[in-house]
Amino acid sequence: MRKLPLLIAAAAATFVVHLPAAHADEPTADQIIDKALDQNAMGFKSGEAHITLHVEDKAGAKRVRKLDVKSKKIDGLTRTLVTLTSPKEVKGQAFLFAEQKGEDDVWMYVPAFKVTRRIEGGQKKGSFLGSHFTYADLESRDIKDSKYEKLDDARIGKIPVYVVQATPKKSSDSDYARVLVYVRKSDYIPLKVKFFDHDKKLAKTLFVEKLDKTDDGQTYASQMTLRPDGGGHTTMTIDALKSNVAIPDAAFSKDQLGK
Repeated sequence: MRKLPLLIAAAAATFVVHLPAAHADEPTADQIIDKALDQNAMGFKSGEAHITLHVEDKAGAKRVRKLDVKSKKIDGLTRTLVTLTSPKEVKGQAFLFAEQKGEDDVWMYVPAFKVTRRIEGGQKKGSFLGSHFTYADLESRDIKDSKYEKLDDARIGKIPVYVVQATPKKSSDSDYARVLVYVRKSDYIPLKVKFFDHDKKLAKTLFVEKLDKTDDGQTYASQMTLRPDGGGHTTMTIDALKSNVAIPDAAFSKDQLGK
């Protein structure tokens, strides 16, 4: 069963896609999303990244968080481990995002109390590390809970893009009524994602600002910024990225958080 990361980013908020084969006809909405989600959230079956979060609230107050992120597909499902390395007061705090066939599991380890607890229910709508991402934003969502529609093509600057609208089913618990994904035609990389709330108002927009390449030539988003409509922003920068790293399955157990 395929999964849709609602931010097309998951915990690391990176995506690496292979260059697609040319379509004889215009691709459908499903084909565009398939290409954009060709890889898992980290862009490979197993890898790690060093990430910096720059958070600025609407009053101008700033904070910085540095993270180590490891990701791996285990039995076809993605596991992502996020560990804070800076600043000192939050160093060692860790999160495990475990994709499931139903609702994803999210676990948090608090080093001050040496306790692991589950993030569930309404807690998933809370801010992740004081950023403008919620825990739910960083989860996977079942693709069957959304309907896809290809809208008129557009441009971001001079770059031609496909525009796909994802509308979660009414039975879904999504925070959003619809999502617009702007996908670059040349390589199916999402360049912008707009999120609309249930009042049909724009809630937040994710902008891909910088692209880079891995050692084997695959393209990924090295910097992106999430801007809520109410002000402030969170910029996520990929400082280092390693693909095809050997990581034991046991590293992605909730019992190993903090060890």
